[in-house]
Amino acid sequence: MRAYSTAIVTTLLAQLAQSTTPGVVLWDIHKEKKPQHLSRFQKRASTYEEIISNEQMRGGYFATCRLGTPAQNLTLQLDTGSSDIWVPDSGAKACSNAQTGGCSLGSFSPSKSSTFHVVGKGQFNISYVDGSSSNGDYFTDVFEIGGATLNNMTMGLGLKTDIPYGLVGVGYDINEAIVGTTQSLSSVYPNLPVNMVNEGLINTVAYSLWLNDLDASAGSILFGGIDTEKYAGDLTSIKIYPTQDNFYTSFLVALTSLHAVSPTGEDTLTSKQFPVPVVLDSGTTLTYLPTDLAQQVWKEVGAIYAPEFQVAVLPCDMKSSKGYFSFGFAGPRGPRIDVRMDELVLDMTTGQPPVFASGPYEGRDVCEFGIQNFTSAPYLLGDTFLRSAYVVYDLANNQIGIAATEFNSTKSNIVAFPSLSAPIPSATVAPDQDKVPDQPAYTTPAYAARPGFMGEEGGEENAAVCSRGLDWVKTQGHSFDLLSPIVFVRATKMRVIRAIAALNSGRAVGSRHAVRTITSALASRAALVGASSPQCASPYSFQLSGLRCFSTSHFRAASSAAEAALQQAKELAAANMTPEAAAARMSPEELKRISRVRNIGIAAHIDSGKTTVTERILFYTGRVKAIHEVRGKDGVGAKMDSMELERERGITIQSAATFCDWKKGEETYHLNLIDTPGHIDFTIEVERAMRVLDGAVMVLCAVSGVQSQTITVDRQMKRYNVPRISFVNKMDRMGANPFKAVEMINSKLKIPAAAIQIPIGAEKEFEGVVDIINMKAIRNDGHRGMNVKVSNTIPEHLKELAEQKRQELIEKLADVDDEIAEMYLEEKTPTPEQIKAAIRRATIACKFTPVLMGSALADKCIQPMLDAVCDYLPNPSETYNVALDRSKGEQPVQLLPYNSLPFVGLAFKLEENPYGQLTYMRVYQGSLKKGQYLFNARTDKKVRIPRIVRMHANEMEDVNEIGAGEICAVFGVECASGDTFTDGRLPYGMTSMYVPESVMSLSIKPKRSSDADAFSKAMNRFMREDPTFRLHVDEESEETIISGMGELHLDIYVERLRREYKVECETGKPRVAYRETITKRAEFDYLLKRQTGGPGDYARVIGWIEPNSENPEANHFETRVVGGTIPDKYLSACGKGFEEACLKGPLLGHKVIGASMVITDGATHVTDSSDYAFNLATQMAFRKAFKEAGGIVLEPLMKTTITAPAEFQGNVLMLMNKRGNIVDTEVGADEFTMIAECSLNAMFGFSTHLRAATQGKGEFSMEFSHYAPAPPHLQKELVAQYEKELEAKRTK
Repeated sequence: MRAYSTAIVTTLLAQLAQSTTPGVVLWDIHKEKKPQHLSRFQKRASTYEEIISNEQMRGGYFATCRLGTPAQNLTLQLDTGSSDIWVPDSGAKACSNAQTGGCSLGSFSPSKSSTFHVVGKGQFNISYVDGSSSNGDYFTDVFEIGGATLNNMTMGLGLKTDIPYGLVGVGYDINEAIVGTTQSLSSVYPNLPVNMVNEGLINTVAYSLWLNDLDASAGSILFGGIDTEKYAGDLTSIKIYPTQDNFYTSFLVALTSLHAVSPTGEDTLTSKQFPVPVVLDSGTTLTYLPTDLAQQVWKEVGAIYAPEFQVAVLPCDMKSSKGYFSFGFAGPRGPRIDVRMDELVLDMTTGQPPVFASGPYEGRDVCEFGIQNFTSAPYLLGDTFLRSAYVVYDLANNQIGIAATEFNSTKSNIVAFPSLSAPIPSATVAPDQDKVPDQPAYTTPAYAARPGFMGEEGGEENAAVCSRGLDWVKTQGHSFDLLSPIVFVRATKMRVIRAIAALNSGRAVGSRHAVRTITSALASRAALVGASSPQCASPYSFQLSGLRCFSTSHFRAASSAAEAALQQAKELAAANMTPEAAAARMSPEELKRISRVRNIGIAAHIDSGKTTVTERILFYTGRVKAIHEVRGKDGVGAKMDSMELERERGITIQSAATFCDWKKGEETYHLNLIDTPGHIDFTIEVERAMRVLDGAVMVLCAVSGVQSQTITVDRQMKRYNVPRISFVNKMDRMGANPFKAVEMINSKLKIPAAAIQIPIGAEKEFEGVVDIINMKAIRNDGHRGMNVKVSNTIPEHLKELAEQKRQELIEKLADVDDEIAEMYLEEKTPTPEQIKAAIRRATIACKFTPVLMGSALADKCIQPMLDAVCDYLPNPSETYNVALDRSKGEQPVQLLPYNSLPFVGLAFKLEENPYGQLTYMRVYQGSLKKGQYLFNARTDKKVRIPRIVRMHANEMEDVNEIGAGEICAVFGVECASGDTFTDGRLPYGMTSMYVPESVMSLSIKPKRSSDADAFSKAMNRFMREDPTFRLHVDEESEETIISGMGELHLDIYVERLRREYKVECETGKPRVAYRETITKRAEFDYLLKRQTGGPGDYARVIGWIEPNSENPEANHFETRVVGGTIPDKYLSACGKGFEEACLKGPLLGHKVIGASMVITDGATHVTDSSDYAFNLATQMAFRKAFKEAGGIVLEPLMKTTITAPAEFQGNVLMLMNKRGNIVDTEVGADEFTMIAECSLNAMFGFSTHLRAATQGKGEFSMEFSHYAPAPPHLQKELVAQYEKELEAKRTK
């Protein structure tokens, strides 16, 4: 059954809003002896009609469908309490059993259908408490409803079944409509009503069910509409209640009253359980009520509860009783349905009935009573109730429409639901439903109606019979014994009770209550064990059910056993998934594997040498055979810069993933490596890399130290709690000072840091480093520094410095690690092993970063950095990764990288590839195998993984399986960046990455109209791949506007359009993302009053607007209306009007932020007021008061960092004085760094001016800082320009 939570319904509305085909599908129901005559589909008034049969004793509604190509006729049972469609296979044993009549209602032969396709091999399995079952494959095929066709219906095929007919479930599709190796909420496939909407046959997921002729048991099910001539009185809408997990899984409504009515009087029956939660289930024959309520009903009609039979019985001639029971729903003014006694007295057999041998009922035939007792909620209203009711099941709005059935009506007036979100046509919402929780007083009835029910035989003497045994019941000279197969089993989970009945004539039929166990296979087996049946034995000559032998165990004992078995199964399944249990099951090989995995990223400021460092890592690990430089003379370029634009410009534009193995001593470590861009315009690439990495190497320039983008990267690492080691690169450059970089990490990044190496030489004399932990000298020699020489001899002039820096390291560790702190206080000297252990603990806890140094371009000291990655950065089991358990209100749950746990993975990056969409995925838990099915937690869609690859920049290596903690890429998965995937066993979702707002926009259009398709395709691809790249069409100018993180960002995409899609584009002037706000309070009293010939528009709103002091970046709406001058329904329209007004401000048409609106009073008109009028009045009031509230324009200020040679400091200073405020300046030996806050509008074209002022040697980067008021003269210019544009459009 599908759980229609708010989010899921919203998604379904969005998916199905495109359906414009009106109509309903009508499936008639009637009773026929020959199954082939059951199908009577026909179109009438945009509907389709089908016949379904129902029999009082057997329960269930039966209808014939057409399946496959060419079509095969099958008669299936209709069930509102389930959602699967399943059919018996023609080769099943049940279909060849001559004793039971075989599959007389038809079976399906897959080999005869050309459109048959298996989608879940061996995954279909339905089990029943009495031991019957059906299992086989899930498949898709054509499913016909008269002239209408469902082309891709998912169904179960009963290859091994002892049930000779199938079932059509039309309940919520999360209940049982599941395909996959596991059962979970995320593995749901569309059931019959949802598919009808998808195919355009009906407009909404709703249907109505009723009987036309009670005697003939003929009626209809109408998909997508109602028939107003088939019910008597008013059709009333009542709400369906969700389960405790807030999922809608069954048609659970509130039964709030029950009255017994007869010619002698009326009794109000009460229960301590009121309001009683009851499920409307057409698949069950009987009605089950709380025990105290059922006992009152039994006393009214003189029914006797037989403990040996576990049912209430009464004389069969009570069918002619003049009394009836009136069921009330949804409160005191809700609908009431009357059920006559002839619907509640059921034959026990189709042969000779048993008789009462003694007592007040002596000589009269024994029948089963249609109202039975049950001990726990939810309770059940089965066919004995539903045959008297006209019921509309609205699954989209979670409503039930109910009325008394107009039996034998010859008229018809079908009304379709006009849309998916439309309410039930012609239905009135039951008033006072909020009073449903009020529990009425529990009283003992006067039983004034009892004599009228009992007739002349009624009397108090019958009460004594209830306590007697059944020795007085006989059948053809024999008394029932305890092995009689008419005894019934009660399933413990009432919401999934099903009535299954054989249609073989001449056989007694009992109510078959089946439990679909979808928790796990273990739970299913446990349920069967808990309710096992004894061997059948029937010494009597009259025939009882030949198909089924039911358990004779006591009702409560059976219920308790099944309940205990199911609970034990759930607890065992949950226990097997705990971290402790999973760790205990892990093999030594898996433990060793995970301990040797490192998922790391290389991140830094632009031009710090990230890609050069990565190239050396790949070379020294043997992943590449030769080193190629960024902007190299050979024209090849670095391996990780695979895009042509990257090699031309010498910058990294997209993050690139690779993998390699590093041998450290006797151990081999597996590294998953992501090289990230350094430019702020491509910060999203760093953002999503940090989201999935366990550790990082932060590269710094030995000359510049911490730069602007270094601070941004640090912020991203802290956002996702990514441990890092720091590598000071470019030690061979003039002015290199690694200790300056260490100090800047401590002071600017606010993270404790200390060097674990000191350099041997500097600048051109740089030779290697001294490891101050082990006090050894490390140098590189040989081709490309392949050989690492480690010496115990430290240069004499460095010994003192080494000891000093070692002491600083210990002191810094004492601040962040308790063990070292204790040793430091005791004046003990830690050993190298203790220092390394402390560094690892503090680094993994994000309390410390060890600093290493070297020169990637000079091929020096990269190998020690790789050793540090293995020594100090965590493996996947040492990081704290969490998912959100959606079944527990998004409670955080830790994920563990064990292969034995259920799979959880995150798609963090998308790429278009010649083979389709390539999805980068981090496997957090479980393992991923080729061909495995996964479920998207966001869309609830099932996807198959046809291909798994490991990425090496733009090259791919196919693999069959990926273990927990790894990073891979998969093909064939349609998803969005940030989607969570599971194998279906866990209802988990994961938080996505942070996506910054775009700061710059420009208009764009293809030069040639013939390029429109390629342009559209490219835009869709770019937006899917890059969440910071956005596109929209301006409603007024009808221009296509693209937005991004800066000039370079947008310039790259325009260039990619030209190169990859051969689309030449024209771009307009870059647009700044201005904002508007207010500075003071202003009151308003706005009256909207206009007449348009028909109903007019009238709305008056009074209140004020003022700055939002709590959050200057957000808007706030509040209502303080008293006395109901504005009804609540109009107040919500006012709120929407405020939101719409803030989307397009009065000054420039840009968004309004930091505004608060309060409505205190207003007025309405009887006929002219509407949601639209109040929405519009609020917008107009806001616009009118905006100027009085001191409306101003805000402009984005950018944190701009300029680096250039010191000789050009004066030129740069003059440039920046015109554009913003200088915040800080640092002057080094040969270059300076200037930090300023500048208006984005003033920075257009700045790169050209900077190059001219610094002879091409200067560089800059920008990052959005905050919004601030624009200069007054600029505000006037912008407002005047906007008004001029509006005037030009009005005069067109």
